[in-house]
Order: sequence, then C-alpha cells, then structure tokens
Amino acid sequence: MLAAALNDRVLRVAIADDDSLCRQKTKSFLAKEDDVNIVAECTEVQELTDALRTHRPDVLLLDPQLPGKNPFDLLASLAPELLPLVIFTTSQDQYALKAFESKAFDYIMKPFNQERFHGAIERARADVGRFEEDFLTLRQLNLIRQVRSIPEGRLVVKSEGRIVFLEFDEVDWIEAAANYVIIHVGTQVYRLREPIGEIERAVASHNFSRIHRSIIVSLGKIKEVYPCNSGEYMVRLRNGKELACSRSYNAAIRALLRGGTEWEREQ
Repeated sequence: MLAAALNDRVLRVAIADDDSLCRQKTKSFLAKEDDVNIVAECTEVQELTDALRTHRPDVLLLDPQLPGKNPFDLLASLAPELLPLVIFTTSQDQYALKAFESKAFDYIMKPFNQERFHGAIERARADVGRFEEDFLTLRQLNLIRQVRSIPEGRLVVKSEGRIVFLEFDEVDWIEAAANYVIIHVGTQVYRLREPIGEIERAVASHNFSRIHRSIIVSLGKIKEVYPCNSGEYMVRLRNGKELACSRSYNAAIRALLRGGTEWEREQ
C-alpha cells in the first residue's frame, strides 16, 4: 500500500537544455504524463546548480552539452541527498560511457519519441517510489542509535516500512545502482542512498573489498577466483554468483592470491 501511494504522487522534474525547441518538445511530452510537475527549466550549468538545491527534483532531464561548468563535475560534487535520477537527453552518443559512470538512470538519444520517453519516465517513477519507501535518512539512523543503542558494527536499512539491522557477515556483495547502492543478503536486497565510495569506507574494516567500480564483495563469501581474458579475474561466491573484477581493481584479488594458491604457484 505504501509503495502504491508513493508511486502515485507527483513526480518533480527539472529540464536542463539550452535548446528551446528541445525544451518545448520535452515539455509537450511531459504534459501527456500523469502527475508530473516541471519545477525548473535551466539553460546553463549555474542555473541547474541553483535549481537542484532549491527545488530538489526527483528526476533531471539533462543535455550533457549544457553551457557553463562541466555538468558531469556538478553531478559528481552533489551530496547524495541532492542527486536526482538523471536521464540524459542528447543527440551525441559520445557521452554515453561518461553518463553511466556518473550513475545515469537512463540515456535517451535525440530525436526521441513519446513511447521511449514515457518508458523512461515510468521507470523513474517506479524507482523513486521504491527508494522513498526504503530510504532511511541519516536523522532517522541517528535517532535509532540513540534510542536503541545500535552499535556501529551493523548496517541499518529500511525495507517495506521496517527497520532492518544487518550483520556485516550476512552481506554477500554490494553494487552501485544509479544514485544508491543495493546490498545483497542471500535472496534479499536492500537499498541505501549512499555513494559506493562511502559504503566502501564503512565496510572496509569488516573483511570487504572493492573489486570493480560498481562492486564490493565480502571476502568471506568468495569460493574461488579464476583468471579470464586480458589478465582480469572472475570471482565466484559460495552462492554461485559470479562477479567481474575490473583490471583497475586487480590488486584486491592479487592480495587474496598471495597466500600461495596452487593457481598462483603455477603462474
């Protein structure tokens, strides 16, 4: 019931595009969507900076060629609570990799049609609803710790209206997804609105290691490590889940192998 109510609420949208015709088309598409409120229209990065802080939109429709300061730098500098779901709208595919590195929610190539646009908005609406249902604010977390004396040695998350306390050794792996992280515990998943770098620092002393820019794994849950193409590795967890270790994080895996495994001695 709570999730349905959240999904039915008005979606707050900001448009950031210096092309007036593109803005007009975007607004005409948004006018056909139910329960959408355009809270800001921005034509350069400074306007966007002010709008994000003032209006706190749920969704940002952003052309990465927006004049002024680099918009990717702006997104990287924002506190997690100010970062909306970002849907990039552009006629250039050269920004795709950088967009998803900045945790883009979607990437729509211009000229886009109503069907493609509607799909992106509906997915964003559903994601905002799930997030608001499960989001545990820092203020709530501090209050819980004061009242319940919850130790720092646990992750505290909210799920379906309940507060859940996760022991670190319960967690299998953690992945970045848009502007939050997903914590995998067996068959259960929990969401936190935190950048993966912050989570990495929080769990580093509890036998976790980052093996990819988007993946943190519990070292105690690793069953095996094996090499694949171009000197990279794959990690297989005890539950059968396979995770890629990107080359830039190979040092983390090599540290596991320094204990003298048969595979390493053969190399």
